[in-house]
Amino acid sequence: MPSPSAWPSARFDLAHARQRTAFGGPLRDLQAVQLAEMATCTEAARLLVYAAASAYDTGQPDIARRSAMAKLLATETAQYVVDAAVQIHGAPALERGYPLEHLYREVRAPRIYEGATEVQRTIIAKELYR
Repeated sequence: MPSPSAWPSARFDLAHARQRTAFGGPLRDLQAVQLAEMATCTEAARLLVYAAASAYDTGQPDIARRSAMAKLLATETAQYVVDAAVQIHGAPALERGYPLEHLYREVRAPRIYEGATEVQRTIIAKELYR
């Protein structure tokens, strides 16, 4: 997965949505709900990753469950956010060299590394039954 420093910032998406017009108005008015959802999902994933890291650092017994939950939500959120950003940016987002074009291709791999999404769900379910 690319490092966070390689990801386009939320400000980049917000600036684009603020400047671009569609259907007679700024794109931000049409995409406000989607931008809010993207930000909320990203923050939730970030907090779950921090919780898993804290569980690991403090030696809590539920590290496997927390780690699987964090990976599941973070990778699914990354896929959703990149896809939504491509929708907001339109066709140019998929042109070679555009940051989102690279992310659109790269975001799939982390959903497979260290166990596919379905594997993470299985780990979570097994840990819940313990």
